[in-house]
Amino acid sequence: MRERGGGDVSEVILGIGASQGRAVGPVRRVHWQLPAPPHRTIERSDTEREIARFNEARIWARERIRETREQTASTLGEVEANIFDPQILMLEDPELIQGTERYIRENLLSAERACDWRLTELRVAILDAAHLIIVDRLADLQDIRFRVLSRLAGGDEDPLLLPTEPGILVFEDLTPSVAVRLDPELALGLVSAAGSRSAHSAVLARSLGIPSVVGVGPELSRLPNGRMLMIDGGTGRLTLDPDPREIEAHGQMARRLSELRQHPGTQDPTPTYTADGERVYLRANIDQPGDVAAAKQVGAEGVGLFRSEFLVIGRRVIPSEEEQFVAYREVLGGFPDQQVTLRTFDIGGDKFPLFLEMPPEENPYLGWRAIRICLDLPDLFRNQLRAAIRAGGAKGRMRLLIPFVISEDEILRTREILDSVVEDVAGGTKVSLGVMVETPALAETLDIVARHLDFISLGTNDLTQYSLAVDRGNARLQHLADPLHPAMVRMYARVFETATAANLDIGVCGDLAADPVGLGLLLGLGFRDLSLAPQSIPEVRDLIEMVSTEVLREVCGDLSVPERVVGIRARLNEYLEATVPPETMTATS
Repeated sequence: MRERGGGDVSEVILGIGASQGRAVGPVRRVHWQLPAPPHRTIERSDTEREIARFNEARIWARERIRETREQTASTLGEVEANIFDPQILMLEDPELIQGTERYIRENLLSAERACDWRLTELRVAILDAAHLIIVDRLADLQDIRFRVLSRLAGGDEDPLLLPTEPGILVFEDLTPSVAVRLDPELALGLVSAAGSRSAHSAVLARSLGIPSVVGVGPELSRLPNGRMLMIDGGTGRLTLDPDPREIEAHGQMARRLSELRQHPGTQDPTPTYTADGERVYLRANIDQPGDVAAAKQVGAEGVGLFRSEFLVIGRRVIPSEEEQFVAYREVLGGFPDQQVTLRTFDIGGDKFPLFLEMPPEENPYLGWRAIRICLDLPDLFRNQLRAAIRAGGAKGRMRLLIPFVISEDEILRTREILDSVVEDVAGGTKVSLGVMVETPALAETLDIVARHLDFISLGTNDLTQYSLAVDRGNARLQHLADPLHPAMVRMYARVFETATAANLDIGVCGDLAADPVGLGLLLGLGFRDLSLAPQSIPEVRDLIEMVSTEVLREVCGDLSVPERVVGIRARLNEYLEATVPPETMTATS
């Protein structure tokens, strides 16, 4: 795709946004520096020596990973450190050890060749797996391969040379042990051909605050070394040779965010008003307690979406009630006077705990996941609810948000379990319960289920995916995932009208609010409570303060008229271009 701006032509490549934020800089391609193992056989008398060489390299690699885990725990936290546990377990797996030793004994292969063969077999088995989270283990396997083979080749260091100059780092695949070594001052942004938003390296990129785009595939070949590249880790958009206006707008926002980071914890929750005085709440989306600091730095008014999956992903043991309680209380402590909304476990799809026996599924995104798992495994669900209620749910400090709901029955069953837990933990105190409106079924039946709810949160990302039948994890289809499709615009309007009529609190927690046109639409439809990635809050606040909701309501108009709904993007663009300075539009788009 090519776009013209400022007299020059920019090339646009679409990937999958994995870590929010924007960055611009020269492309720095990163290549693995490890030769293929030599094709050599051994004498039968040398088999035990080769087995000993393999085990020494395996144990060496395991200890290096343990050191990396300890360093990660001290710098980023225990959640990120847990990412390395699967690698340690892989290196202790009898399938790897016995399979490699068998190739040495029976095929008389060298330790390097035998290990490489066995790892290749394990790689094929992973590729044949049905679950995306298992496929994501390819990066873990790559880490292991390079560490073990490097040691067998006589190396004492990781066989990867990272650039020493700032830029956008471009990888075929980014492994966790490389991601955790990245310096945000040099790694301005990350792009990879493989990967997903839930991959371990993407989790680490988010913790490090480095914008990241994954799933670019063969389009990676269009990113030559040294070319100027702008990336958007929210939308997955890559722009080769951006025009000077885009670069300058990015620079202004980057300097502002840098100033905020240099004064951690000093910004109080900041009320936001439109140009005509309408109050708008800007809350933060967070993945774990460690994200609270970034949310507070930008003046977030609480947490609109606290994702709880960090407690279970990659874990072989169900987290205890006490562990969850401590995590939830930490977030509440960061916002003592602000609203915090906890989303219950949204597992399944591309997020699988190791302690669950997940059935093979043709389409896991539409399979056994989220509230379906929680209702089928009530002990897991009760454990989380007890921890949340103890932490602050019973005092109205923490609201509970249920994902992937399609029916009244699911809400009633959830309410029954919740009421039982509340009675046991807090003597029957009412706890605020809401649902993510992210399926067309719920959007169309909200009037039926509203009486059982206290609030809703419009999940624009998944609602767009399921309504338009477009996989948001498929970079090739991103041009079809249009959140301003006429069907989506009308659906947002109906959801708002229905929830308002039912006197429900209404929030939005999708990426749509971080896009200038999407933000204009939401404000024009009446939405006033928005939850975003912390990095997006300052620029969105700037834009909100420049626009008039009264004018935006007129711009939206009567969406039942075909011409009005089809032309809404053009009308919003026209208003924003006449109202908002170009550098602000560029910085937020």
